[in-house]
Formats: sequence, C-alpha cells, structure tokens
Amino acid sequence: MPDYELYYWDLPFRGNFIQLLLEEVQADYRKLDASEVYPDSNLSLHYPGMAPPYLYDCRAQLWFAQMPAILMHLAKAYHFLPDEAEQHTLALKVILDCNDVLMEITNHNGMVMWEEGTWQEFRAHRLADWMTIFEKTGQAHSLKPDTGYLLGTRLTVADIATAALFGSLVHSFPELARDLEHHSPTVANLCERMESRPSIGAFLDNQRRELGNAYCGGQIEQSLRDVIR
Repeated sequence: MPDYELYYWDLPFRGNFIQLLLEEVQADYRKLDASEVYPDSNLSLHYPGMAPPYLYDCRAQLWFAQMPAILMHLAKAYHFLPDEAEQHTLALKVILDCNDVLMEITNHNGMVMWEEGTWQEFRAHRLADWMTIFEKTGQAHSLKPDTGYLLGTRLTVADIATAALFGSLVHSFPELARDLEHHSPTVANLCERMESRPSIGAFLDNQRRELGNAYCGGQIEQSLRDVIR
C-alpha cells in the first residue's frame, strides 16, 4: 500500500499543488480519479470535503480535503515549513493566497463565465495586484532572480505552491507570461527554477505531454480561452 492516495481529475489546477510536493519529496503515492470519491462518497468521509482534491493518508488512516489543509499536512510531515515558527503562518498565508487566485481566475469557481470586459478589468487590476503581492513577499525575504526562496534561504511549501500556481497558469495560458514577468519578475524566475528541479521537472514533462495545455477544464476553462489574448 502506498503512503498516500490523491483523488483529483486529470487536470493540473488544484491537484498540482499537492503532486509537486509529493514528487519533490519522492513520496510513495498513487493518483486516482476524483470520481472514486466525488460526488457520491465525499459526504461520507470521516472528515467530509465539499470537492476535490482529497488526500488519504494511508499510514494515519485519515482523509483530508481542501488543498491548503492538505499542503500544510504534507509540509509538516516532510519538514517543508520554514524554520521559524512565526513563518509557518506566512507559509499558510501564501497557500491561501494561491487558493484565492484560483477561485478568482475561474470567476468564483465557474459560477459566472468570463466576458471580455470583466476579464480585462480583472487582468489589469486584481491579477496584477496578486502577482505584485507574491513579488513583494519574495523581496521581503531577499529573493533574487537566480537565488533564494519566497520565504527565506531554503525551499519550503510556499515555493512549491507558488510554482504550482503561476507555473501552471503560464503554461496553460502563455499570453499571461508577460504579465507575470512584468509584475513579478523574480517570482517568474523562481517558478522556472522550481520546474527545473529533477523530480518536479520529470513529473511536469510527463503531465504536459499527456494533458497538453489543460488547466481547470469545463466551461470555465473555455471561457478563459475565449478572452485571453
């Protein structure tokens, strides 16, 4: 039996946050389709979760839902939190920021499809501000284009999450690469460094070969493709 089972669709979106960390630490895990749990069994879990991803910790025999909670669980297990206790809160803040960006870029999880005007407004203001937030976070911890990490001197879950967020975004929508390079140049370089790490790079190569430029799927991804220029 593996140490973990991850339940998610064959899409990068929220799943890659967890898989990049599992790949980096070379955890023994297997990926299963979200339909194994959702929507028929998710409310029957010991700790129910509204929607994927779900992680089953086989050793602890515990289910976890919510991407930020799963990442924090794994970060503690593999010592991927910053060394200083107060920085643990900042690492969580970075992960929660990532989750907020995912919600916003899918227009509140696809409740409304994007239109040209609303997308352009979001791109010029909210998305630009989010990118600036990540850039300033890195600058506050001496992140440089070729060296350093988002929260200090060593790799943490914050770097994995940031790469999963912006790396997936600019791979799926290359038109947004110039936005990231303009508003968050050192973070853009950080993402490239994270994606070039051996285990993460090999995983992403395989995933992108299989899935192409898929992102979040469904109508909301199509509406993004209709408005991103």
